[in-house]
Amino acid sequence: MNRIFVPLDGSDFAEIALPTAVALAQRFDAGLDLASVVSDLPPVPLASGDGELLTRWFEEEEGRAESYLQERAAELELAEVGTHVRSGPVSRTLERLATQAGADLIVLTTHGRGAWQRAWLGSVADALIRRSNHPLLLLRNKRTGPAFAGGIPRKVVIPLDGSRPGELAVDHVAPLFDPAETDVSLVMVIHEPFPLATTYIPHAIEESNLMETRKEKAEKYLAGVAERVSARCRSVETRVRVANDAGQGILEHLKDENADLVSVATRGRGGASRLILGSVADKVIRGAEIPVLISRRPTEEDE
Repeated sequence: MNRIFVPLDGSDFAEIALPTAVALAQRFDAGLDLASVVSDLPPVPLASGDGELLTRWFEEEEGRAESYLQERAAELELAEVGTHVRSGPVSRTLERLATQAGADLIVLTTHGRGAWQRAWLGSVADALIRRSNHPLLLLRNKRTGPAFAGGIPRKVVIPLDGSRPGELAVDHVAPLFDPAETDVSLVMVIHEPFPLATTYIPHAIEESNLMETRKEKAEKYLAGVAERVSARCRSVETRVRVANDAGQGILEHLKDENADLVSVATRGRGGASRLILGSVADKVIRGAEIPVLISRRPTEEDE
């Protein structure tokens, strides 16, 4: 991990991402990039005036944002901190800046109330989930320190669905593992059969056998993934859960495991099309109380 990218909007809440980003940068001896986007429109009288005044207004706003980022950068005990300010559509501009900076990870909070312009991190997080090709580390809880001490997650839960695209959740979180300190829990939730009001015993036996077959298949799949990642972490366990709602089953698993990070792969549409998270990933992203590492699965439109 060579570069970590943090979007800021001038708010205290947005800056909650900084301790975690700094801890990761120190752990990997990585560069840190702070970025902000001037997204607000100027006052109506100015917007309807001549182009020179409008240009000057944006330049002044960019100058204020740059001064803010420089102040934050000076406070960080890091050798290499870059700052980036642009005007334009926020999520597209941030994604472009992250790509230009060579970011390996984007760390951000989900909302804030900007000091020098209105907050945009809430909608921006959603938009980046839609289109970003970078892994996103999404932070919600207000913390005084980093989400992981020393930049090392101690317990990581990775929900899987049996597909190769879903294993992006493994590929993108694996660099954060520590062989001596990170424990991993791989989980797959299979749907509980819909109860039928029947006394037909052969049918009940068939349903039971089908469920056992699905469990065995899931356990075999998880064991294969566990073998692939076992050398990179202290321990890895697998769990097949049965629930009538997969998303809720994963959230319950997070509580049982007392995890400090969950890594999920989302489904999305490329370009400007609408995101399709799927009910499972959506519930995990919006319901988890711990940091979420998000990896967007590639789609045909991306290819």
